[in-house]
Amino acid sequence: MTKLGRRWRKASGLRRGIVAALLLVGAAAVTGLVWVAAVVFGLGGPECPTVADLRAYRAPEATRVFAVDGSLVADLSPQRRVVLGLRDIPPVVREAALAVEDRRFWNHRGVDPRGVVRAVWRNLSARSIREGFSTVTMQLARSVFPDQLPMSEKAGRKTCEVILATQIEREFEKREILELYLNQIYLGSGLYGVEAAARAYFGVPIRDVSAAQAALLVGLARSPEGYNPRRHPERAIRRRNVVLGVMAEAGVIDHATAEAARSEPLDLAPPLEASGPAPYFVAAVRRELRNRFGPDSDVLGLRVYTGLDPQLQRLSHEALVRQLERIESGSYGHYPHDTGNSPTADDLVLQGLVVVLDTHTGAIRALVGGRDFATSQFDRAFQARRQPGSTFKPLVYAAALEAGLPPTTRLETSPLAVETVGSPVWRPGDHVADTIQSLSLRSALALSSNNAAVRLGQWVGEQRVAAVGRRLGLSTPIPPYPSIHLGSAEVIPAELVAAFAAFGNGGYRVEPTLIQRVEDIHGNLLWRAPSPRHQVLDAGVAFLTVSLMEEVVNTGTGAAVRANGFWQPAAGKTGTTNEGKDVWFVGLTPDLAAGVWLGFDRPRPIMPGASGGRLAAPVWASVMRQAYATREAPAPWSPPANVVSVQVDSRTGYLATDQCPYEDVRLEYFLVGTEPHSYCPTHRGRGPERFFESLWQRIRRVF
Repeated sequence: MTKLGRRWRKASGLRRGIVAALLLVGAAAVTGLVWVAAVVFGLGGPECPTVADLRAYRAPEATRVFAVDGSLVADLSPQRRVVLGLRDIPPVVREAALAVEDRRFWNHRGVDPRGVVRAVWRNLSARSIREGFSTVTMQLARSVFPDQLPMSEKAGRKTCEVILATQIEREFEKREILELYLNQIYLGSGLYGVEAAARAYFGVPIRDVSAAQAALLVGLARSPEGYNPRRHPERAIRRRNVVLGVMAEAGVIDHATAEAARSEPLDLAPPLEASGPAPYFVAAVRRELRNRFGPDSDVLGLRVYTGLDPQLQRLSHEALVRQLERIESGSYGHYPHDTGNSPTADDLVLQGLVVVLDTHTGAIRALVGGRDFATSQFDRAFQARRQPGSTFKPLVYAAALEAGLPPTTRLETSPLAVETVGSPVWRPGDHVADTIQSLSLRSALALSSNNAAVRLGQWVGEQRVAAVGRRLGLSTPIPPYPSIHLGSAEVIPAELVAAFAAFGNGGYRVEPTLIQRVEDIHGNLLWRAPSPRHQVLDAGVAFLTVSLMEEVVNTGTGAAVRANGFWQPAAGKTGTTNEGKDVWFVGLTPDLAAGVWLGFDRPRPIMPGASGGRLAAPVWASVMRQAYATREAPAPWSPPANVVSVQVDSRTGYLATDQCPYEDVRLEYFLVGTEPHSYCPTHRGRGPERFFESLWQRIRRVF
């Protein structure tokens, strides 16, 4: 940088500092005049609340979440505000709060003139506005009346704080003010007051907190969400350590105690949701409410109605944890990873998820985002991005059916080499035996042939496959590479499950929906989930795709569903990524769609021989088998008007004759106009109307 540039930068910085200082001095002068007027004449502002409101103040009511059967799932603010007398709050907390927030609390009358001067000087020195002059009393006014204070401009809001602070100082004793402050101050995560925060963050009452814990609680007052220890642990530790230094300088603790406390880990207690029946679901609902109604939604007294099915939720969690423990115990073969009781890193723990939703509405009936919410609050159903592997293939097949390809089309399964500009030749692996030269669409999906899927995807085109994914609701990028046909593009698991729902509901896209409606404390409707259900696939294409996936469950890679005792109508697809790092089963019945994923947060092979059919499908079967033990089974899928069925020879794809081997003859479905019209040339004989008569004669001869 040239000398001229440095001078200009220095001059610009000086100008900014002067402007900032003048602004702050002006604001301080106005504030001082307001303070003097309020103290001497007792003046108030017409827009400001009165101190009488403080005496009548009652804590906001907790927001409550209800399941589909009307039962209470969670109180989003259970014991979030526990009022204590000042004598019940330990000195280390009281004195630390004053040392950090208001050192001259006992000497001023609501506004600290020295604090104003100090803020002016420090901001002038820093050439920017970095420090305010709010006292504990002003913070109390701001905390109790967040909505009543003027919102149009900062100056008016600050004026009201000053006026209220002086009024509070006249009406309340200092100890009362400090008690109100420590019981009222917001400390993040919907927590108000030091007692509620101590119990929620550390699992202990405020009387038992350590110096390090007291410093963290006091430090949160500056920026409750910015220093939230659950969301920003590193920031929280840095802030805590700064507060410990202030506490030592003020004589609240000695320097040795402060130094020892700086090295303590956060050691947070399990979140409050962990003790409930659906912690990941409740946490997801909380996130949505805060996005929709603001950070205080936990204490607005809302009534939140969801589609959660408590029984399905319990079954899903139990089935997932049971399977993870079986894998780790060696029931599926040697498990090569450590299964210590207290793993230190979340990404070294075998994890999983289960999502169950209504195929017609998208309402989430069960959500298990991990094996243990107490140790990991990361929601793998909504917050993770994972490669789906072969569970993506039904989208490829749907695109082919949509393009007019009949299910009897034969696909080559021999090895292939895919050349793309600027990339090395790609040779996808395939577990289908080399002796098999070709398969019908139905059999290729059932056996999950990679070579067949890539050939089919290339025939359809990557752009068309990606377009189908977007129409079905996948929001993550699907780049136009040949590998997407084998599920290389990452997806949000809950969105993938919702995409499968469209195959079973006639081609209607649904959104995975947590909340059905929200009412205020008086029962007035505030929000209702929109009906995003609109048709994105032809009904016939959707039916044919689900029919192909029925074959996966009945005879293909998903046969574990039947082997584990689930015999209701079902369709689905297994998935396994490279080296068995992710295993999937996403399936559906006529009224429920569900997805199961197992893997590590930091991808690595689960175990030798890991596959979706072997490890994930049994979880799905367990959930569904138990669910339908107590619920009415839905009617099977039925073909829409634009689908016809004919008897075909599955090896040739032609209309069956009475000479076709009966084991090769099956009822196949076609979009009208794509069905075969010629009889099987390999087995010439009479038409299909004579086939079953011939078959019956053979059966009678046997018996």
